[in-house]
Amino acid sequence: MFFLLHVGSSCLVFFKEKFVVRYGPELVLGWTLDVNENYKGKKIVRCEAGPEWLAIQLSQNGDWLWFSWDSQCCGMSLADKREMDTLKELKDKTHPIFGAVKSHIVGGFLVNAFQINRDRVVAFEFSRPLGAGVDVSRFLIFEATGRQANLLLLDDKQRIIEVTKHVHPEINRYRSLLPGLFYSPPPPFEGPDVDSFTMNDMAKLTRYKGIGRPLAELLVKKWETQNFDFEFHLKRLYSSSLQDLVCQEIGDYLTIFPTLISVDAKTYNSPLKASKKLLLEYFDQERKKMLDQICKSIDVERRRITDKIRGLSDLLSKVEEAEKWNHYGTLLISYAHEVKEGASSVCLRSWDEHYGKVKIDLDPSLSAIDNAKRYFKLAKKYQRSKETLLKELDKLKGALIELDEYREFISLLTDVSDVKKIYDDFYRENEAANARKKGKYVPPCRRIDLKDGFIVYVGLNAKANRYVTFQVAAPEDLWFHAKDVPGSHVILKLSGKPANDKLIEFAASVAVYYSKAHEASYHVVDYTQRKHVKALPKAGPGHVTYSEFSSIRVSPSLWIELLEELQ
Repeated sequence: MFFLLHVGSSCLVFFKEKFVVRYGPELVLGWTLDVNENYKGKKIVRCEAGPEWLAIQLSQNGDWLWFSWDSQCCGMSLADKREMDTLKELKDKTHPIFGAVKSHIVGGFLVNAFQINRDRVVAFEFSRPLGAGVDVSRFLIFEATGRQANLLLLDDKQRIIEVTKHVHPEINRYRSLLPGLFYSPPPPFEGPDVDSFTMNDMAKLTRYKGIGRPLAELLVKKWETQNFDFEFHLKRLYSSSLQDLVCQEIGDYLTIFPTLISVDAKTYNSPLKASKKLLLEYFDQERKKMLDQICKSIDVERRRITDKIRGLSDLLSKVEEAEKWNHYGTLLISYAHEVKEGASSVCLRSWDEHYGKVKIDLDPSLSAIDNAKRYFKLAKKYQRSKETLLKELDKLKGALIELDEYREFISLLTDVSDVKKIYDDFYRENEAANARKKGKYVPPCRRIDLKDGFIVYVGLNAKANRYVTFQVAAPEDLWFHAKDVPGSHVILKLSGKPANDKLIEFAASVAVYYSKAHEASYHVVDYTQRKHVKALPKAGPGHVTYSEFSSIRVSPSLWIELLEELQ
């Protein structure tokens, strides 16, 4: 299961379990029926594209139709404005097909959508006015075929204007996909149409054209247990309207069928809305990519700090030795008269109880004074304040703990927008440094706008925790933190108005959600006015102490339930 939320200008996507979306040709049929019923005749007002996706907006302020030819997350779905904002925020480049689609389709109207060869291939026909009452047709072909997924723009004669993945003749003997060539669909499935199915072919259902293998296997299993009427329903599949078909999710498989296949199936009123799971999977994929890169950078920094700690520890042992050598030199000068000429060692009683009676190795060829000079010279090489070294070591060990806490914390983040903020902060150090000089730098934090001017701020790292607590929050604003676990500082800005119980519960729940107690059923949150929160001067940027606080026990999911009511 998952939750899809809208906060501020970004789309929040919360995943409760890992999933992979699968579908077959019958869902592609559902896409065409959905498009024709709800979007036929709509004007295409704009388009957007990333490296492996493209989206077109169907009418002003209308839904977006999103296509992804990413081999790991191939499919199409509806996307709203906030989801599009997230997609644009994530993209680092734009595929060249964007320019062609913008030139040939934007400004036109959606005429029709149809499936090709009952395969996972869908075609969209657009009509674009050229002037003087003349219209020109253009086609957008989406091949939702997994690793070979592709998106093509065709002219009115079916010639390829642009294609996302070029296919050369030396790679594919069946067809070539290059600008200027006529379009040829993927080789058709060689089985019979499901319309011609008879019960005699029940064992061969997976060979029929128009349904995916997982659906065929589900139907066979249902027939084996309930004597399911294949023939009646299969012959209706490609002749029914959208209202006569049930869009359903069975395990990880999305499908449509004239009847409910399983009582445990989750049903949807729209195949395109059901396919939003594909969009969410894309967001999760991008989240994992960014987290992986951040964690690799953290691991590199951790190794650097660990090596420095090891070096300082070795140096500290040398410093301790230097203190001993300096003492030996002082003893040899003080008791030079007791040192026999040519001796290889001498035992002298120190006035320092720490050393007591010590044995000092000597160079027999040197006098007592020269041996003392030798020890002074050796000590000078490593002469350094032990106290300074210990402070440096403590600082580095603290940095190591903070890195580990940070790594653990970001692994809890389920919202791709949160991760993107941290990612940008992590990899745009030069930009951030310039912004800091100009006083414009804002550490990565989440802002949630609520009714009546209330605002909740969430720090997404140690710098951001310090920022929201000591720069954003006013003295009378409320500060929240999950008790006894690492987590975000959460600020409820009051703007001079009193906070009611629901607002306090909301902010407290956010604090639990953005903490190590993320997966707990309930957790205690401490909250107080910001004026009672003090920074620890010798600790990291996010470490504070607080007083005069109250506590509340809340669920980390409560804020999700309250969000719509409070916004």
